Amino acid sequence: MLLDQKNEEEFRRKQGIEELGGYDAVIFRLGLRFEGLPNFPPPEPEVYGLESLSGLKVYKGSRGGKEILFAPTLMGAAAASFNIERYLCHSPASVGIGVGYCGGLKAEIEIGRIIIPAKAIIGEGTSKYYGKGEISSADQSLVRRLVDVTRRFGYEPLLGEIYSIDAPFMETPDLISELSQQGILGIDMETSALFSIAEYHGKRAAAILVVSDKPHESPLYGFDPPLQAIEGITEDVIKICIQALTG
Repeated sequence: MLLDQKNEEEFRRKQGIEELGGYDAVIFRLGLRFEGLPNFPPPEPEVYGLESLSGLKVYKGSRGGKEILFAPTLMGAAAASFNIERYLCHSPASVGIGVGYCGGLKAEIEIGRIIIPAKAIIGEGTSKYYGKGEISSADQSLVRRLVDVTRRFGYEPLLGEIYSIDAPFMETPDLISELSQQGILGIDMETSALFSIAEYHGKRAAAILVVSDKPHESPLYGFDPPLQAIEGITEDVIKICIQALTG
């Protein structure tokens, strides 16, 4: 931690963290708002397996005596770092899970498949400021928990490595082919930074991603994910995260 206790308290006050009260964990929607999902916020918290849910843009829910914050991030590693720092690293929470979309890098990985990255190859520029070189890692006990709960929800997740990029319009055929040949499952923009920032601050983090597109089948600049088709899976993923954190 870069701040002493006095300055940390002042930072939390200015950022509105103290106003949120105590919470145990954060679920981030990487690069998107939760309100982008058709059923969020739900009219009844039970839809997501929660006992309560309240808030606007940043939400706070409870289940089994645990408090969970639901926070969006902006798109891209550097932009996402603001809310990762604010709501996880300078908060009472000890754990954060990122929910996001990624491109599938292998022909057999279909749109809608769930990927749980154990590691993320760093292709973005934020992680190096947190002391990282080429790879950042998720908390492995949290990864195992997510895999177990995902299977109980009826999905068979893919477990492996993804690549986080800073320049989506530079996802060239050569780059996609190279990453695929290395066995990398998917490509996104925030996950490696989430892992790097969390580890730097002594927090636990993991991610669970839904495949939204297949870059090797699309022309460069042809990104047009079928968000409606995968929103239901994304909502299940949020429920998976809640169960993994509170079950």
